[in-house]
Amino acid sequence: MRSDDEMPGKKIRRNRHGPDRIYWVARADLVAQGYEPRTVRLHYDPTDRVLIAAACQRLQAEMLAWAAGRRTTDRPFDGTLASLIRLYQHDQASPYRDLKWNTRRTYDQVLGVIEKAFGKRSLAAVGIADFRRWYDEAKKPKQPGSPERVRKAHGIIAMLRRLFAYGVTAEHPHCARLAAILDEARFKQPGRRRLKLELPHVEAFIPKAIEAGRLSLAIGTAMQFETTLRQRDVIGEWEPIPEGEAPTGIVLGGRRWVRGLTWADITADQTVSKETTKTGAVVGHDLRLCPLVLDLLDQVPAERRVGPLIIDETAGRPYAEHAYAREWRVIARTAGIPDAVWNMDARSGGISEADDAGADLDLIRSAAGHTQASTTARYVRGTIGKSRKVAELRLAHRTSKNGS
Repeated sequence: MRSDDEMPGKKIRRNRHGPDRIYWVARADLVAQGYEPRTVRLHYDPTDRVLIAAACQRLQAEMLAWAAGRRTTDRPFDGTLASLIRLYQHDQASPYRDLKWNTRRTYDQVLGVIEKAFGKRSLAAVGIADFRRWYDEAKKPKQPGSPERVRKAHGIIAMLRRLFAYGVTAEHPHCARLAAILDEARFKQPGRRRLKLELPHVEAFIPKAIEAGRLSLAIGTAMQFETTLRQRDVIGEWEPIPEGEAPTGIVLGGRRWVRGLTWADITADQTVSKETTKTGAVVGHDLRLCPLVLDLLDQVPAERRVGPLIIDETAGRPYAEHAYAREWRVIARTAGIPDAVWNMDARSGGISEADDAGADLDLIRSAAGHTQASTTARYVRGTIGKSRKVAELRLAHRTSKNGS
């Protein structure tokens, strides 16, 4: 039998409505000096004194080591999910360090949801039942009668997989067990997007944009549809300026505009070459075969053909983050484009049109800058180009057999 002396820092909080809760609590004098975590809930059976003692001794040793001088702003792993999240974001050996800034921002949003909801849970007490419950809670509709939020729920599970994979490489306890559980578990994934921006949409949008004084939106939409370039490869993006680096170039709110199309990217013979942001692949397009684009470029006076191709007419600079999509929606509604169809669906629309025309999938892949044909195939939405070709070949085969 283990004595309470072997469980330093252990506290029990009585619960009238369920089992008592067991905590490890840091010394008040060290908490006053800045030590964290202040408390750690121990999700163990109250009768499992061996596990409780081991956890208390480990947490107590970490606290005393901090008090003895090994103080650091990077708090030690305390066995909780919140602690693992913190290390994933700050460990120099974490794959998080290699992520692009906007991917980090997206990850941080999901990690914040996880930490707020489950951060105090001890990894030792987490299992498949918890994952199922967390997934089911996350996918519940925001309001009664609304669709289930499967994409949000699946994103949380995907992030947990990343966390535990990191934990395995960092040799943190229980991460290998939890990673193995999630490797075998299956959760419903969100359905693939099926909508696309089609040629009639683009043809309806362009005159409405020009009428509203938004030639920039007309050019951007036509360029996205005709060349199948991603939105950010056309309009660019605002990247944080690294600390200590001079704010040169086009700067807005501490961010620098980068990677969008410029007039310098368009050659004298009306071709455009671009290194894509996502894969780094270099794609080229002959704009002489993109009449929607050429007609719009001709409307830009020669003296304005310098710098970024897409300029917010009201601000005189590239569109601020989210402003392009917001202003695009205003014009789209006047053009009768359903709200369910997004500006970014122009890429799938162009790829789908190419497939419907019978273009070889590998040629489409190269034009779109994809590294794998399977990725290109996911952008093909509701077309019959390939099935028509198959049917034509089958009919020709029958005719040949009957003739012989």
